[in-house]
Amino acid sequence: MIEIIKQMDIEGLDIDQLIWNDFSGEITSEGKILLDRWVNQSVDNKRYYLEQKKLWSLVARHRMIQQIDGHKAYQKISDQLFARKKVGFFIQLQRIAAILLLPVLIVSAIYYYSERNHAHQFSTIYNTVETSLGMRSSLTLPDGTKIWLNAGSKLSYPILFSDKVREVKLSGEAYFEVKKDKKWPFLVNSGNMNIVVSGTTFNCNAYPENNEIQTVLVEGQVTVINESATALEELQPGELAVFRKNSQQITKTKTDLQKYIAWKSGKLMFRDDKMNEVVEKLERWYNVEFEIMDKEISDYVYTATFIDESLDQVLKMLSISAPIRYTVSVRSKQEDQTFEKQTVKLYRKKNI
Repeated sequence: MIEIIKQMDIEGLDIDQLIWNDFSGEITSEGKILLDRWVNQSVDNKRYYLEQKKLWSLVARHRMIQQIDGHKAYQKISDQLFARKKVGFFIQLQRIAAILLLPVLIVSAIYYYSERNHAHQFSTIYNTVETSLGMRSSLTLPDGTKIWLNAGSKLSYPILFSDKVREVKLSGEAYFEVKKDKKWPFLVNSGNMNIVVSGTTFNCNAYPENNEIQTVLVEGQVTVINESATALEELQPGELAVFRKNSQQITKTKTDLQKYIAWKSGKLMFRDDKMNEVVEKLERWYNVEFEIMDKEISDYVYTATFIDESLDQVLKMLSISAPIRYTVSVRSKQEDQTFEKQTVKLYRKKNI
C-alpha cells in the first residue's frame, strides 16, 4: 500500500478523483488509461477499486430513493382527477385523499425500510488499509481525520460512521490527527484496549504480538480504557500510557514524545532501548528477520537516530557503537519466484 501512495505522489495522480470521474462518467480517455494502469499494478489497487465501486453502487441506490419528485406526482394525479366528470365535493375530496395518501404510505414504507437497510449495510461494510513491512502509508477518513500507518499495520473503518461514534480498528501502529467533534466521539479499538477521543493528536502502538499497547498524547485529551472497563486513564499532552495485556492494567508517565512519533517523519529513533526492542523495530522497518545468537545481547541498551540510512549502514553503525558483529544472509529465489527475507544474525564480539 505504501508503494502505491508513493507512486501517486511522484506522478501527481489523484486516484480517488479518477475513480470518482470513472463512476460518474466524466473521466477523460487519458484519465481512463491512467486509472486502468493503476488498477492493474497490484492486487491491493484492484481490491481498493472494487470496494469503491461497491460503495458507489450503494450510494446510487440511496440517492434514487431520495429523488422522488412529490410535486410532479401530485400534478399528475390532479390532472387525472379533474379531467373527469364533476362529482360531489365531499366524494371528490375523499378520492383526492385516498389517491394521494396511498403513494405517500408506499413511499414512506419503502424509504423507512430502505434507510434502515442501507444504514446497516454502510455500517457493516469496512474499508481495510494495510501497510506492508518495510513501508509506511497515510490516509484520510470520511470525517476528515488524518492517519499515518507504520510498517506491518492494518486499519479498518466503516464506509459510513454511525451517528453515535466514529469507531476504527487498529492492528499495529498509527499516528492520528482526529477531526474535532465533541458530540461525535472517535474510538480506536485495538482488540484489548480502547482509546476514546473527540479531537486529538496521538500515537498508538498496538502490534498484536506484543504484550504492551503504548499510547502517547501530542495534543488534546484521550481516555484509555481496558477491554473489561476495569482500568481507565486520562492522558494529558506529553504523557505515555502503557497497557499490559497480561495484567489488564494501565500506567502513565511523562515521556519524550519524539521517541514515539519520529517514525511518522521517516526517522528511526532509539533512546536507551534494549536490543530486543531495537531488533523488533528494525525488522518491521527494513522487512528483514533478526536472530540474536548470544542472549546477553538482548540486555544491551542503544541510543541512535537514523534518517534514510540503508540496512547495511545501520548494521555497521550498530557494530561500531556496541560490542556486536553480524552476518547477513543472501536472498534466494523461492519456488513461487519471490525472494525470501534476509536474515541478520547478531553475535557478541569476543575480546581478543
